[in-house]
Amino acid sequence: MTRCIRAFTFATAFLVFCVLPASGQDKVEKPDKAEKQPDVRIAGPASTKPILTGIVSIMKKDKGLLIGISTDFTSSEALDALAQEKADIALITRPLGLDDRAEYPYVDFQTVPVGMEVVALGVSSDLWDAGLHTITKEAMRDIYERKTTNWKNAGGPDEKINFVNFKQGQGIWEIFAEWLYGDNRKAPIPKVQYVGTNDDARAALEFTPGTIAPLDAGFVDGSRCHALDIDLPERIARPMAEDVAAGIYPLVRPIFAVVIGRPSLAIRTVTEFFISPSGQELVKKSGAMGMDAAPKPTPNPYY
Repeated sequence: MTRCIRAFTFATAFLVFCVLPASGQDKVEKPDKAEKQPDVRIAGPASTKPILTGIVSIMKKDKGLLIGISTDFTSSEALDALAQEKADIALITRPLGLDDRAEYPYVDFQTVPVGMEVVALGVSSDLWDAGLHTITKEAMRDIYERKTTNWKNAGGPDEKINFVNFKQGQGIWEIFAEWLYGDNRKAPIPKVQYVGTNDDARAALEFTPGTIAPLDAGFVDGSRCHALDIDLPERIARPMAEDVAAGIYPLVRPIFAVVIGRPSLAIRTVTEFFISPSGQELVKKSGAMGMDAAPKPTPNPYY
């Protein structure tokens, strides 16, 4: 009898040990809840990141919309993501062309103008104070290719040129090189100091004498750095909204939001914000220019 009681006691203890969780493991980890999917997905180039980052914050705060953004696309790749339904809006930095329509013949692309990317040629205050206010394309190309290394050979003081540039492939570099060479794929890659942001470019202009750097026109403030006018054969072109809208200033490209067909309410809320006064203010804060700088349609004389 005693032997049976001992056997029962041992078996019961063994079962209790197996059923109860071990010390320190009495809390069961619950699986994380699935992340909420964005209400609107936007794809665009890296140069549009300041605009899209602002959109994320404003749409969540004011409209309760969750916006997902990806800014590692080219304009063509952003359009493809839209066509493949991997994005709801493509923010592109070029007009929608016939080639795009031909590549996606059954996709009803609709464009919403957002603003204008405008690149200025910023110079440091010492150069500006010495009287350097304009530059020609030929002089800038010689600086780019390091054929000219002193400002006295480019209309400035007897001072070494410190040329700062963005890396190949970045939006500012593309616009700048397109102007210099007609096709940015033809531009050589010089050995110069590179910057990654407009703030970095402006810091170089502010603190290093003899510096010239392309940067978004909205970051040129006239105190820490100054924007050169472009000396064209027929006239002087300024990086100002009036000259951009007139098609005179050459270092520009448009920004469009592209959607498909008749979009949902959430998508329309975003695209309508782009052209609202608050949206245009965001565009300008990002360093771009708003729709007041967009070229105006040429009136048809027959209507």
